[in-house]
Amino acid sequence: MTRRGDKAIRATVSMKIALSEPLLVLVNNYVKALRFTLFWLKEIVPNPNEKRVISKIHEELYTRLREEYNLPSKVAEDCYRDALSIYKSWYNNPKEGRFPRVYKPTV
Repeated sequence: MTRRGDKAIRATVSMKIALSEPLLVLVNNYVKALRFTLFWLKEIVPNPNEKRVISKIHEELYTRLREEYNLPSKVAEDCYRDALSIYKSWYNNPKEGRFPRVYKPTV
């Protein structure tokens, strides 16, 4: 991000990447794990705003995401953190609406 005076200039970079079979498998596993984690949070965590919820999620889901969905360490952590942020945004919305669903991967 570049600063011009006191205003910030925001830039978005889009690029094409070469798709390989292992990358597609990883992305598909990530989306499946994200769906699983969201529904797990809905059943197990009644209030995502309470203290130490991230450590509870880590204890319960980290090894499961690594083993069942074959996610690397950092990706497994990013997965449950991403799911928690999606769940919190839905939970803290006063109108709530329908439960969030994940169809496409996000980076």
